Amino acid sequence: MSNFDQKTPIDLPDALIGELTDDLKKECPRCPYRHVGVWFVLSLVYLAVIVGVIGVRGDLADKLSDSVYLFETSLVFFMFTSAALASSWLSFPDCIGRPWMKVVPVTLFATFILWIIANMIEQGASVFNGGLHIGHCAEEGLLMEVVPIIALVIITMRGHTTQPYWSMAMNILAVSALGWMGLRLTCPMADMGHVLINHIMPFAVVGAGLSFFARKLFKW
Repeated sequence: MSNFDQKTPIDLPDALIGELTDDLKKECPRCPYRHVGVWFVLSLVYLAVIVGVIGVRGDLADKLSDSVYLFETSLVFFMFTSAALASSWLSFPDCIGRPWMKVVPVTLFATFILWIIANMIEQGASVFNGGLHIGHCAEEGLLMEVVPIIALVIITMRGHTTQPYWSMAMNILAVSALGWMGLRLTCPMADMGHVLINHIMPFAVVGAGLSFFARKLFKW
C-alpha cells in the first residue's frame, strides 16, 4: 500500500503531490540573461565581421551626423535589444511573470512600420522608380541573419516556452532588426522601393516560413 492510500482526506493533496514528484530531481533555475547575453554579443561581432567583409557605405561618416539616420538606427537597435530580452524570458514557462515585455518590441516595431510608411509617403511616386528589383542587398541581408537566427532558435529550443508563436516572433524580430542595422551600414540607397524589396521582403519571407514550425520546434 502506498503512502497515498494511508492518508486521510485532509492530507490527500499533499500526498498526491508527493507521489507525483517523488522521482523528480531538483533543478537550479537558469538565468534568463546568460544565454541571450552571449548571443547578443556574438551576434554583434558576427554582424561586424560580415559588414567588414562587404564594406561599409561610402557616406557613413556623413550619416553619423544625420539626425534622421541616427533616429532610425537607435529605434532598430532598441527593437533588437528588447526583442532579444523578450525571447529570453519567453523561453521560460509563462514568461517568468513578465508578459508585459512583449509589448516593448511590438510597440517599437509598430513605430518602425509607421516610419517606413512616412518615408514612402514623402518619396511619393519615386518609390517605384528603379528600385523594384532584387539585388545583392537581399543576399547580404540573409547572410547577416542566417547564423544568428539558427543560434537563437536553438537557445529557445533548450528552454520551456509555453508561448511558441510569441517566442518565434521575438526571435524573428530580433534577428530582422540585426540584419536591418547591418544593411543600413553597407547599403547607401535610400529609395524605398529598393528598401522594401531588398531590405524588408527577405526578412518577412524568412519570418513567415519559420512561424509555421514554431510549435514543432519549441515543443517540450
